Amino acid sequence: MNSTKKVIIFILVIVALIVLGVIIGIRFKNNLEKRVENTRSVEVSGNLNNYVANNEINLNGVINITNEISGNEVTEEPEEEEAPKTPLEKAISIVKKDWGLDNSVYFAEDGTTVNGEYIIAVRRKSTTEALAWYTVNVNTGTFTKE
Repeated sequence: MNSTKKVIIFILVIVALIVLGVIIGIRFKNNLEKRVENTRSVEVSGNLNNYVANNEINLNGVINITNEISGNEVTEEPEEEEAPKTPLEKAISIVKKDWGLDNSVYFAEDGTTVNGEYIIAVRRKSTTEALAWYTVNVNTGTFTKE
């Protein structure tokens, strides 16, 4: 064989390997995208307003879901929350219970009184503006709101 033919055959083999690699790469990418799509997709039937209107949410953390098709009721048990360990955590817990569920605020200690009561501020997350102050007596579990 002459050297020109060897070069042409070598180039054709390289081109064939590149094409084969591209085809395998495209199939791998498509399979990977399908796997990601399958793990991320969650099928939701009906609309959210009907879901909220037809199901009860107990603020103690238990969610009661009624399946309207079969009429079965499913109760999901809440995860156990850690009990407050320090007096400050207890004071904040008391304020959170009174304030209610609100993701737009946070609770911060603003000091203590001469009687050892904690002053807890409810602050807006976006601006840190104080919305309310609570004076909490951890020993009795009582508070005053200002």
